[in-house]
Amino acid sequence: MTFETPHTVAIIGGSGEISEPFNSGLLERGIRLRILARHPERVCKRYPAATVVPGSMTNTDDVAGAMEGANAALLTTPISPRNDPRAEVDSARPTIEAARRAGLPHLIFISCIEIDHPTGVALLDAKKTIEEMLAESGIPWTSIRCGSYMEDVIDTRVGAIRAGHFVLPVKPDLPFHYTAQKDVPRLVCELLGRDLQLNGSVAFVTPETYTPRDAANIMTRYAGRRVRPTGRWLFCVLLLALPIFWLLRHRFSTIFHLISHFNREGYVARSRSIADLMPDFRMTSLEEHLHDLLAQPKPR
Repeated sequence: MTFETPHTVAIIGGSGEISEPFNSGLLERGIRLRILARHPERVCKRYPAATVVPGSMTNTDDVAGAMEGANAALLTTPISPRNDPRAEVDSARPTIEAARRAGLPHLIFISCIEIDHPTGVALLDAKKTIEEMLAESGIPWTSIRCGSYMEDVIDTRVGAIRAGHFVLPVKPDLPFHYTAQKDVPRLVCELLGRDLQLNGSVAFVTPETYTPRDAANIMTRYAGRRVRPTGRWLFCVLLLALPIFWLLRHRFSTIFHLISHFNREGYVARSRSIADLMPDFRMTSLEEHLHDLLAQPKPR
């Protein structure tokens, strides 16, 4: 999707590593980014082509200033510590109020699949509450519900994969839906180009589900050696370390509960998907991502 007139997107809560593929992908597509950041000097170095606005997403005036005149805003909320959803929910309130105040045409929220019912997992339940807040706000909005991020789950483990181990602290035969983070800016541009506000959510995931064993079998094709799913031992390590994560208010004090949820039932989208909304939108498959990641010669 290309635009005759450049579009501006305000990035709220997206100055960290998880949002890097979103921001870079939007910039590559000619979107003007206005990134709200508490440490603007760091963000300026990472995104020299973007406008970086000093401020905090917890301050409504700061957020409204970043949104002023923007065509849309992309909201990513931080993980609450200690499996308590309140901090994440509270971080979204100023953005929703600022969008109302600024007359923002479209607020796009990065959410998660499997949030239609309470789960007891703060990272999921917070997203459910935020979507409810958006629905009640009266502002134009869309929630992009993502599955397991390929870049986060796989790319960070590429060294171990090349050594023959796909290390995940989950059971090897549970199904997962995946999302390539690099696909998110493509969808954002489609929504902007069509001037489409869903005022609801869409599951933004691969059509197929993959178990860790399925993923390891695909990895075997491209890694040049047999790759086996492993890592159940890692779950035990995280369990033993949980009191330390709790005391330190580390994000793993919440992520551990998400992993426990995965080990009960996997992670599969059951709501309206991107294939229903935009049949012509082609998601990156896990096989395509693994080919691009592993089929290249190993860096020296």
